Amino acid sequence: MFPRLPSQPSTNARVQSGNITIMAGIAIVPLAMIIAMSSELVALSSERALMQSAADAAALSGAQNLTLVGARARQSTEDVEKFAMAQVGEFATRAKVSFKASQGSDGYYTVEGLALRSSFFGNLVPPGGFRIEVASVAESMQVQPLCIIGDAATVGGKAITATNNSSIQAKNCIVHANSDFELTENAAVQVGTPRATGVASGSGFTPTAYSGALRVNDPFAARVIRMPLPCTSVPDGGAQTHSTGTVTLTPGMHRTEYTITGNAVLRLQPGNYHFCKHLKLLGNGRVEGDDVLLMFDSGTSLQAGDNSSLSLSGRQTGGWAGFVVVSTRSNSQDFTISSSNVDRLLGTIYLPMARLIVSAPGSVAEGSQWSVIVAKNINLSQNARLVINTDYEGSPVPVPNGVGNQAGGANGPLRLRQ
Repeated sequence: MFPRLPSQPSTNARVQSGNITIMAGIAIVPLAMIIAMSSELVALSSERALMQSAADAAALSGAQNLTLVGARARQSTEDVEKFAMAQVGEFATRAKVSFKASQGSDGYYTVEGLALRSSFFGNLVPPGGFRIEVASVAESMQVQPLCIIGDAATVGGKAITATNNSSIQAKNCIVHANSDFELTENAAVQVGTPRATGVASGSGFTPTAYSGALRVNDPFAARVIRMPLPCTSVPDGGAQTHSTGTVTLTPGMHRTEYTITGNAVLRLQPGNYHFCKHLKLLGNGRVEGDDVLLMFDSGTSLQAGDNSSLSLSGRQTGGWAGFVVVSTRSNSQDFTISSSNVDRLLGTIYLPMARLIVSAPGSVAEGSQWSVIVAKNINLSQNARLVINTDYEGSPVPVPNGVGNQAGGANGPLRLRQ
């Protein structure tokens, strides 16, 4: 007998199997398209939410700074647009993203965003690719004066630091760092609004500090700061130490290093003082003056230590009205307050390239009606308590444009209009 051969599928069966395979293949194509389209639509929704969130954040920051830095030095729209771009992160590498910011004369800030990215079938569905359009309009609801600016704007730099048991007390004030704002150990900051363009770190902020703020431009950047004459053209008075009695100084240029110690008093008559050398307070020495400006040239500074006392009020009129202590732009010295008897600093302290160090074991500037500090760095330590008051009404010293209640300050609560 011949062996039985395995049965072969019929021709009809083979055709039917082939048809099923073809039909399954055909069915997979639209199914895959549906799945792909669904995934794209989910991604598109997420990307739209990301763009809207970026526009909202930028509009809020813009509204905050629009009135904060005043009409004469408003935050540039380019900065706000860069801020918005930073919020979308790597999405900008997968799509063509742009933001347009605009400032409203009515105090509102608008940010519009547009993202274009590829779509199905070579951008045929929809034609030209996916188009994401968002818009946000924000406004500030509350005005706060701008009292302190730490202007060290280097990446990772610390514009304002406080350590040990030091503190800043500035109720109803904006205290702003143009980089990081750092509190360590038991340091505390109790102000109207603490904020930093970089990172605000530490647990001692009341209220919680705001990180990632837009930069606040130096409100006095356009101001010319210079001595009336080169210091070398003034007779060198060497060094003078006064430990008793009262010494009266007249306005003008002083190329003498004054050390006021013991129980001596240095009394300043109204006017502008231009120091070519250090002014030092030691022991129980005291410096006092009303309607005065103390300007320090490169390489010079004001130092108040031991139990010395300092009581100054700034210029009431003239080109330096509202200022009390100023350093030239080439001056990178440390201005040091380590005495707790510095009770009055009425006016603006402007140290564009210098550092203010406060390490007094007690309150500083508490007796001032108001104070403003704009410095490259502000460092507090020990038990120092820097007190910033805002009693502007009735002050004989006017507030300069760009700071205090002349900044127009707006910061929270903020709201989005759309």
